[in-house]
Amino acid sequence: MKIALLGTNKGKFNLVFPENVMKKLKEYGEVSPELINKGNIEKHNEFLSECEVAFATWGMLKLSEEEIKKYLPKLKFVFYAAGTVQYFAKPFLNCGVRVFSAFAANAVPVAEYTVSQIILASKGFYQGAKRYRLALPASFIHTQKSRGNFDIKIGLTGLGTIGSMVAERLKEYDVKVYAYDPFCSEEKAEKLGVTLVDLETLFKECDVISNHLANKKELKNVFTNKHFTSMKKYSTFINTGRGDQVNEWALAKNLILHPSRTAVLDVLKLEYIPYINPLFWCPNAIITPHIAGSMGNETHRMAYYMIEQLDNYLNGKDTQYEVTKEMLSTMA
Repeated sequence: MKIALLGTNKGKFNLVFPENVMKKLKEYGEVSPELINKGNIEKHNEFLSECEVAFATWGMLKLSEEEIKKYLPKLKFVFYAAGTVQYFAKPFLNCGVRVFSAFAANAVPVAEYTVSQIILASKGFYQGAKRYRLALPASFIHTQKSRGNFDIKIGLTGLGTIGSMVAERLKEYDVKVYAYDPFCSEEKAEKLGVTLVDLETLFKECDVISNHLANKKELKNVFTNKHFTSMKKYSTFINTGRGDQVNEWALAKNLILHPSRTAVLDVLKLEYIPYINPLFWCPNAIITPHIAGSMGNETHRMAYYMIEQLDNYLNGKDTQYEVTKEMLSTMA
């Protein structure tokens, strides 16, 4: 079996597929001699014409239906060792190629990160730590007025893969979990142990709100001044979703007007020039450099998830994490 490696970013590909992972992948067939992109695709035309399987990660090569039929006429599977497939998947699906994504693998570190932030936020950790050196009394006051992690309300926006993982992990704590997700059934909510509410109720009632909505254009600025104004004293808003979903000026205004509130933000609208962002200057906004997702050794998990699906298929076992055309309309 011939396996194509598709991608435009060699650095990211090597991060996800280091030598030990490539050694495992090569057990399943002949792998393309290099990462294939638009610049060298003609050179590998003969090899690609026989490929039934392709592996990729961040920086996946985008191809039109015509290009897929021309260069990869026998392709049956794309195993994408990363999260969202929105930017490349449709032409492959239209050509009858089955697409698999490691969204579940990438969700694991995000869920772990989120739960840790929720637990720390409820203890008043962030403002307590920031104030400890410069304003010790204020540090004690803030932490003592925080709710702790018993009989509090945690709000989750979105119960997709990540939101569901967070809800499952929160079962270990003595907390009540509320969620906003128009696409979630009552049966799923009951299984996860969450109570479905509208977005307004979520912000008004919960001590910590964590965003896990899908990255969709229609959700731009979905979190508005109305929501941030209604937040409780000593509550925290956590965003590991997308910066575009937040009205950042409204959030900044409310953080300044209500200093007991906290925002923990792993994403911003413009992450590489944060200095022009009003949230950058809010002392009660804790900003991290987009670290919730897979990083370091965590990236290897995504490759192994996809190799496992190839192994399952070859051995007649059930496969997981396949993306369909219908799923593209709701998933991140």
